[in-house]
Amino acid sequence: MTKEGLGHVLEVKPGFCALLATGKVGYKKQLFILPDDLLNVVKHLDECGYALENITALEIEEGFLLVYHFNQWNNGEKLALKVLLTDGVKEIDSISDVYPGALWHERECFDFFGIVFKNHSNLIPLLLDPKENIHPLLKAKNKRQPLAAIMPESEKIEQYIKIEELGK
Repeated sequence: MTKEGLGHVLEVKPGFCALLATGKVGYKKQLFILPDDLLNVVKHLDECGYALENITALEIEEGFLLVYHFNQWNNGEKLALKVLLTDGVKEIDSISDVYPGALWHERECFDFFGIVFKNHSNLIPLLLDPKENIHPLLKAKNKRQPLAAIMPESEKIEQYIKIEELGK
C-alpha cells in the first residue's frame, strides 16, 4: 500500500507495523498498520494487557485516518494505533469481538463520518436520527489536509516490527 506523495508511512508490509517517532505526543509507541492487519494487531495488544481507551477518525486528503488509543493500566504505557483508509474505502473490521467497548466508539465514527465497521452487531447512529443519512464531520474536499500536514511524524519511521513481536 504505497502511495506516491504520502511519505514512507504507507510503506508498511502485511504482518508488520511501522513504529513512528513519538516526539511530544505522549505515547510510548505510535504504530501505523494496514487495514487488513487490524484484527491481528488488536488481538495481540489484548494478549499483552492493553485496554482500549477510544477510537477516533479524521477525514484527510488521502481518505480517513482512524486512530485507536490503548493503555496498559499496570504501567501507564500509552499506544496509538493508526490505520489509513484510502481510495474511497469507508469500511474496516470491527474490533468489538476483542474489545466489546469498541461498539460505542465505532458507532460514533459511523455516525459522524459514515465509516462502516464490518461485523458490528448494532451499527446504527449513536446520536443522530437514523432516518437521516448525514455525517456531519465530513469535510468539503478543499478543506481536507494532507496526512503529512497533520501528522509530520509520519515521515519518521524508526523501525518495522512484526505484529507478534509488539509486546517485547
